[in-house]
Amino acid sequence: MGNNTTMEHAPLAQALAGQLPDGTPDHIRTLFATVPRHRFLPDIMWGPDRVRYDRTTDPGAWMRAAYWDQPLTTQRDDGLEGGMGIASSSSSAPTVMARMLTAADLAPAHSVMEVGTGTGFNAALLCELVGGERVSTMEIDQVIADKARSTLHRAGYAPEIFCHDAETITTDTPEVFHRIIATCQVAHIPPGWLTQLRPSGLLITPWSPSPGTPGGALAVLEKRHGKAEGRFEGSLGFMWARGQRWHRGRAPDVGAIPDHTVRAEGDPRDLLDGESGLLLSLLVPGWACGMRMEPGASEPYLWLTSTSAEPGWAQLHPDGRVEQGGGRRLVDEFETALTWWRAQGAPPVDQFGLTVDEDGRHTVWVHEPQHALWTMPEE
Repeated sequence: MGNNTTMEHAPLAQALAGQLPDGTPDHIRTLFATVPRHRFLPDIMWGPDRVRYDRTTDPGAWMRAAYWDQPLTTQRDDGLEGGMGIASSSSSAPTVMARMLTAADLAPAHSVMEVGTGTGFNAALLCELVGGERVSTMEIDQVIADKARSTLHRAGYAPEIFCHDAETITTDTPEVFHRIIATCQVAHIPPGWLTQLRPSGLLITPWSPSPGTPGGALAVLEKRHGKAEGRFEGSLGFMWARGQRWHRGRAPDVGAIPDHTVRAEGDPRDLLDGESGLLLSLLVPGWACGMRMEPGASEPYLWLTSTSAEPGWAQLHPDGRVEQGGGRRLVDEFETALTWWRAQGAPPVDQFGLTVDEDGRHTVWVHEPQHALWTMPEE
């Protein structure tokens, strides 16, 4: 890192800690006031809307950005040159980090595995909470792992750092950790994570049924009798684990002729706007979505495609057109699911939950595990 940043960070860190949500425990809030986030950030980083911060050319803006409550992209395109500038590693927004640390309910004697070291800042917070000798952190990218190791050691922290794909982790010493905290989003929770988790241990991870569905939820799962189970603690979207970025499905062919067309009142794309998209992904399995522009259009349309054995697709246009094709009518399924959901009292996301059994089956449920909605088989 450069050494030309002279702005005092302590008032910025104190202000950031004060902005954390009500209900954040005092000891978590104190972490963000005392552990300097900027020491874990690279000289060049990007904020929301790809705003670029360069420590060399504008150290003041760089320092202020380090203590705003925002995610900061620290690597793009997996570190390769000439890419599209797609974020591939980041420092998460402090409110999100605090939320996950609070959900982990850590005690000083707990051992912790972090999946996704990134900058090392979260690992430093974990070291403060339980001690560096009880923290292991795993990073798939060798360059990122090496930088985090150096930064952590310079800051006085010594967790165990592995460069490894956490999705393929195996071990001869199962049931090691009291907590596993993933800083990447997954659809299939790797069986090795459950093997590594102690009985009554907690797995905290952003989760979504598929990389092709919108949004995600924070899953807080407790290991009981070999399976992991728990509710979602609201919506939360993260970068996908590298091995789970793809999804089964593609956009309908340009010019595909629909079997059925109706015109909706208002903008049908609102069906998947905000938390509605996450809700539909929990109610209806087996689909993916994306955006595409029609020639001459000023706004994109939303496409849907089935990822199950039965093909089907839909296109939701800003002018109100709803087009569907194939044997599976996805929009009809959504409307049926929402009618059922309203009849159940419109339960929010935190009334849904997930069970992952020893065979790798993922079951989504509402209210209680016995009220299963659908099951995703082992990959």
